[in-house]
Amino acid sequence: MSGETELTSAYTSKVAGDLERNVEERERIRAEIDRLTAELEALDHDHAVLLNLQKALQSAVPAPDGEVPRQRSGKHGQSSGTGRPTLVELIRAHLAASGSPCSAREVTTALSAQHSDRHVQTTVVRTSLESLVARGEAQRAKQGSSVFYTSTSPRGESER
Repeated sequence: MSGETELTSAYTSKVAGDLERNVEERERIRAEIDRLTAELEALDHDHAVLLNLQKALQSAVPAPDGEVPRQRSGKHGQSSGTGRPTLVELIRAHLAASGSPCSAREVTTALSAQHSDRHVQTTVVRTSLESLVARGEAQRAKQGSSVFYTSTSPRGESER
């Protein structure tokens, strides 16, 4: 029976060693899970903060004069609700009043002269003009490398 006792003792020793390694491995993995959980919570917090920042930046980009733009009451540049016409309304009115093709730079120059309280940029005017073209409220004509815009509505109809 001494062979059985040695075999039982060897198995008992092996199982005890395996059990000890199993407990150590479980503790190591639990510690790693705790570390990863803390890291995930930090990332979730950062994600929420970044989403809030993105939402705030998209909804309230300050105007050049420091005012926060108000939400428009209608679609496509209609009344801003501040009693002050939107840039799109000004561009639409300028094209209708002009009666002749205008470049984005000419529109910018005219609007800057008429509305010195506003900072009008050519790139913003060009984008707004292209938006009007996309909606069928203006037409684009190329002459060489220059692009000219005209109103599609008769004079006076642009004052919606």
